[in-house]
Formats: sequence, C-alpha cells, structure tokens
Amino acid sequence: MEEFKKILAEEAEYKLSEETMDKFCSCMEEIHLKRYDYMIKSGDIDTNIYVVKEGIIRRTHEVGDKIMTNSFAIKGSVLISWHCYYFNQPSYSQFQACCDTVLMRVSKEKFDELIATSHEFARWALSLAHGTLYYQEFKSRIIKGDVKERYMSLIKNRPEIIQKVPLGFIASYLGITQSHLSRMRNELAKEK
Repeated sequence: MEEFKKILAEEAEYKLSEETMDKFCSCMEEIHLKRYDYMIKSGDIDTNIYVVKEGIIRRTHEVGDKIMTNSFAIKGSVLISWHCYYFNQPSYSQFQACCDTVLMRVSKEKFDELIATSHEFARWALSLAHGTLYYQEFKSRIIKGDVKERYMSLIKNRPEIIQKVPLGFIASYLGITQSHLSRMRNELAKEK
C-alpha cells in the first residue's frame, strides 16, 4: 500500500500529509476487473471515484458505430465520470480495462465528506482537478503530428501502454485502423 500511496501522491501538485492520505485510503475498497471488463459503461450513473492501483483503463466515447479512445489511465490515476459525479447524470464515456486491473473505489459521499471536513483534502481535490485540465492540454501538445509521430510519442512517453494495451485500442486512440497500425509497426521494425 505504501507504493500505491506514493504513486497517488504524484497525481496532484498539492501533496497530502501522511495522516490525510491514510484517511483517504481508509475509505477505499479494492475492485478487480478482467481485461475488457467495464468500470463504467456509457449511460450508467456511477458517482464513485476510482484510483488505478494496477493495470490500465481506457476512456472511450461512441461516434456513430465507432468507439473512440480518448485517453488511458495508468497506475495512480484518479478516474471520475464528471457527468455522474457532478450532476448525477448518465456517463457519456465508457471506462474499460485494457488488461487485468485493480482499482480502489471511494464513494462520492466519503469523498465529499473528506472535502467538507478537511481543508487540506479540499486543496488536494482542487489540485487534482487542475492537473486533469492541464494533462488534457499537455496530451494535445505531446501527442501531435502525423500518425507515425503520434505513435512514436506514445512509445516514448507511455511505453506501458504499448506493452499492455491491445493494438485495436491503441489504433482507436491514434484514430487509425488496427491493420494500419500493424503495417506501420512492421515498417518501423524494418527501419531498426
């Protein structure tokens, strides 16, 4: 659990004291997902807060009959469906395990109680929200260019995704077909 706390501490710029981190972790319940299981499906209402302990979760949305991958969450990432959490509305996104994954779940009630009773935790939660907004913009900066450049950036910046995530999910994230990704990977292998 100590390693998990260290990784979770890196999720926000504002750092929690050990006491407050322990209080937060004591509210958590461990959840296990198998590869391809859903944490939250589109249309579900799930106001819980999740933290990835092991594995990788992808966030998707549907465009017509296609499922588009928006992002990946790795160890230490905090996941919230904002539609559900903030307005108690059905989730627009789906959250799916890319491999066997362990999540820590905290109810909205316990999370909100920590915010209401701990100024320190409230500052951390705000810092977490700021970080989420920053990383959305940061992703646009580092995952840019043509498909090959975006794939190479993914290899450089998030190698665990290349190692553990099915090719179809990576192709969806890059906005290409799986066969296009396979051809590109073969070409890159020949270049080495």
